[in-house]
Amino acid sequence: MTTPAAGPPSETDLREFLSVGRGTFILILGTLVLFAASLASRVLIAQQFSLSDWGEFNIALALTGFLSLLSLVGLDQAAARSLSYESDPAVRRGIVRSTLLVSVSAATIASLLVYLLAAPLAVLFGTTALTGIFQVFSVTVGFGVLGLMLAALFQGFEDAAPNAVFNQMLNPALFVVAVALAVGLHWGFGAVVLGYAVTDGLALSALIGYALLRLPGRLPPVPNGAIAPGPSRRLWPLALSFWGVGSLSFITAFADTLILAVFRPPQVVGLYSAAMTLARVLLVANGALTYIYLPVAARLARRQDFPLIRATYTTGTRWSLLFVTPGLLAFALLPTESLHAIFGSSYGAGATTLQILAVAAFVSVLVGPANACQAGLGEVRTLLGATAAASVANVVLSFGLIPLYGAVGAALAWGVARTMYPGIGLVTLYRRYRINPFHRTLVRPLLFTLGVCVPLFLAVGALGPPAWVVFPLAGVACTIALLGLVATRSVVTGDFAIARGLEAFTGRPWPTLRRLLVARTSPVALGGPAP
Repeated sequence: MTTPAAGPPSETDLREFLSVGRGTFILILGTLVLFAASLASRVLIAQQFSLSDWGEFNIALALTGFLSLLSLVGLDQAAARSLSYESDPAVRRGIVRSTLLVSVSAATIASLLVYLLAAPLAVLFGTTALTGIFQVFSVTVGFGVLGLMLAALFQGFEDAAPNAVFNQMLNPALFVVAVALAVGLHWGFGAVVLGYAVTDGLALSALIGYALLRLPGRLPPVPNGAIAPGPSRRLWPLALSFWGVGSLSFITAFADTLILAVFRPPQVVGLYSAAMTLARVLLVANGALTYIYLPVAARLARRQDFPLIRATYTTGTRWSLLFVTPGLLAFALLPTESLHAIFGSSYGAGATTLQILAVAAFVSVLVGPANACQAGLGEVRTLLGATAAASVANVVLSFGLIPLYGAVGAALAWGVARTMYPGIGLVTLYRRYRINPFHRTLVRPLLFTLGVCVPLFLAVGALGPPAWVVFPLAGVACTIALLGLVATRSVVTGDFAIARGLEAFTGRPWPTLRRLLVARTSPVALGGPAP
């Protein structure tokens, strides 16, 4: 069922889209800084140190990142969802107090265990050189737990800025400085490893200071004489469910890399990590949308406003695709040039791997923030089932394909798992709530962009261009994607939030843009029972 479009949105609807849009934009900006800084540090490491050093660094990152999520026991996502869903300030205070106490204890125990077990963990990957790296990185496990937890508390209040500023901007920027100093002063690879731990600690210290200043203001004090209640009983079962989801999600994302490290030398892991680094660029916008969409979906679910959930779901997915489609075209159609432009000519062997990873990442973004929507709606059991299926697929396929096909086998395993993870969730959302992103306002501009850009990229690639050509081509593709919204008359309610955001940012009205949006608004509105 569809309803006619009504032109400009109401103020109530616009506020919801602004909440999603503002948080998504902040996190996209933060993630772009994260990517740029991470890319700069990784390119420096890859180019200035041996391929073995680069591979060992990525093995340590993957393992300690997984252990951080495992140690968090799902409290970050449970707290974010509960803070958004609960309206009683006293209950919210109890959630913050309890989750912080548990996370500090978990961070301390996890770091100590990783330090003590560094040698056995290194043996698992067949190289004792990892022992010292694991020992240094042990503190980053605890830092990761606390950083994720503090950011999640602000996430529960629909504030994405702390995660963007401290975890996604400050932390990687400091690490770039550390790597540059290690390279410029010839301190060696050990200084890079130590620098990673030090910059993690500095960024966490800044986040703690910010939380001490700002978090109390969001938690009104309990009246004198009143007893502050503890968190809702739903918090702990929810945390355990999210713990399973988070742990299995990490397996879905990184099991292929770790299993590849078992069967192949660090040099192969280094090539694979370079391709994976670029493929994860395509997940930037969707990751930002997912982060902010969970509390928004929880709040709208409390109001039973499913039409607005459907509308924000589709609009957010459309915005993600504007960022993702140019990257897909570059990585899938010009993979060798993309790897040469960023990592150097020695990484061109990962071209086929990059193509597989890029297509899989794009498909997962096209599905939309299915997992965050399920979490916001409280569909944790089905979310856990989807995550388990995807993680099992990654592990089984990795053990089956990697011994035969190496990095290409790892890419196939990751690709299947990555598309299964949100795909199963989308099926559940559609069956129960009629939520899916495939509205005409998403499909038409996407087909327009692909129809114009695919021949363009193939023609340029046939000319044997220099590697740097991928950058201007991606800019052209982004422009065409924006024009596609207008050319196919696919403007929707949420797009007016972009105009509102521009007006707020510049401090002046944009009447021409508003008139254009009104003139090119889709004749079919979002938010009905079924798009």
